[in-house]
Amino acid sequence: MDLRKLRHAVFLADRGNFTAAAARLHLSQPALSRSIQSLEEELGLLLFERVATGVVPTAAGAAVIDEARGLLGQADGLKAHAQRLARGETGRVRIGLGPMFAGLLTDYLRAVWQPVQAVEVQVHILPAERLVGRLLTDELDFFVADGRAARDHPAIAIERIGEVPVGYHVRPGHPLARSKAISVADLASFPRVSPSLPSVPVEAAEAVRESSRADAGRIYCEQLPTLVDLTAASDAVLLAITPAIGEHIRADALVTLDIPAISDWTAQVVIARRARPFPAPTVERYAAEMADHVRRCWIGEVSCA
Repeated sequence: MDLRKLRHAVFLADRGNFTAAAARLHLSQPALSRSIQSLEEELGLLLFERVATGVVPTAAGAAVIDEARGLLGQADGLKAHAQRLARGETGRVRIGLGPMFAGLLTDYLRAVWQPVQAVEVQVHILPAERLVGRLLTDELDFFVADGRAARDHPAIAIERIGEVPVGYHVRPGHPLARSKAISVADLASFPRVSPSLPSVPVEAAEAVRESSRADAGRIYCEQLPTLVDLTAASDAVLLAITPAIGEHIRADALVTLDIPAISDWTAQVVIARRARPFPAPTVERYAAEMADHVRRCWIGEVSCA
């Protein structure tokens, strides 16, 4: 069925004569006549009969035109929906964030999410290993985290965003805060707070591995604000990506320890997606905005608070 011919029939029924309908359709009158004749032959029905003022639908023609209006409305709706999909303005986006990245979320959503658009956004804040698992089972569309957790997976495509410093942080009055050139061994007697660490160690320098040893208590928690509060109120040492707690450092609520042996410790920030040839435009729009947001706020050292 040629929707173009149905549209011609609807226009002719609405205007009542070939001249007016042809002008509205930007066709010649003979071309419109041929289109209507072809449609009638295809359907085996006479759709219009001539009257003094032009044409009117036959009884059968009126029924066909009513159906045609519905089909054309659906076709127009489908086209509009496809255009919104192509612009990334509809659909569902399931986003994963490592705990250190949760602080970026509010400003990111303010920038990318438009309430008038029919986009459903789901956000999951999880340890990196669980983000990888959910991505591989199609429960996430993309995630942002330290990329070492997602490497060596052929089904995952990695977009590198940049590297950010990682360090140990304490309250200003902490015993270690007054020390210069701290050794990693100096950390061992103090309690530690951090998000959950990978169960499978990633490659790291010996000093980095040694720095994780602690003789005192530990708290693992995916809520970074809770870890910050605990650190500010105790002698705990917080392991964190430094830009993730930048506002607390700038406010002098936390200080970064000077530990020369691990001064070059960094996290490799990535956007991780399933490796697919035809990603959904809405997902791509949200992923691209996330990558730009991380670059602006962390890599470019721009405050997003």
